[in-house]
Amino acid sequence: MEIEVDIEKYRTNIEAIKIVFHTLCYAELSIKQCIKKVISYLVSYYNMEHEKKYLICGVLHMQAYLEMGYDYDDNTELFNFVLKELGTDRKQMFPKKFYRSYSIKLNKSQVRSMIGKWNAANCMPIAEVVDDIIDKVKNHKEGIYYYQNSGNKNLTFDEKAKVDTYELVIKENDCYFCDIRKKKYFTFIQ
Repeated sequence: MEIEVDIEKYRTNIEAIKIVFHTLCYAELSIKQCIKKVISYLVSYYNMEHEKKYLICGVLHMQAYLEMGYDYDDNTELFNFVLKELGTDRKQMFPKKFYRSYSIKLNKSQVRSMIGKWNAANCMPIAEVVDDIIDKVKNHKEGIYYYQNSGNKNLTFDEKAKVDTYELVIKENDCYFCDIRKKKYFTFIQ
């Protein structure tokens, strides 16, 4: 029996899952390894209790994982099992149009396109920001780097919430750029 999962019905849950995945890098954990473990546990619970709700939860985790720019093919066997048990497949569940991450080439114009209008009063000019991102990604300089587009250090709490903040995460097995305010994820093609 096929179970239809309306991804957008669970949009808030998916965004929450992405936030949790996003915090794993602070604990030196790999998102790729953690997603496999989480979905494996959900499959184990499904096998014990025969409740499809565990598989639906697995699909939400898969969607978050894909939206963050990771590749389905890294976990094909596990992901295919979940979808098969739900009576669906990859093409039906995850058509390309639903992927929310963007793959960009590691060149100045593409890297610049990830960042919104840059305030000239910032301590780092946009050209330096772009060069810094390219250098760190190209040379795989592990770490978590932040770029803020405020131009003003004396902002109120409400003003800080509206500031464009970008995060570059480079770990042994993970590398992505996140526009935190817009919840956009970018991966790099080298």
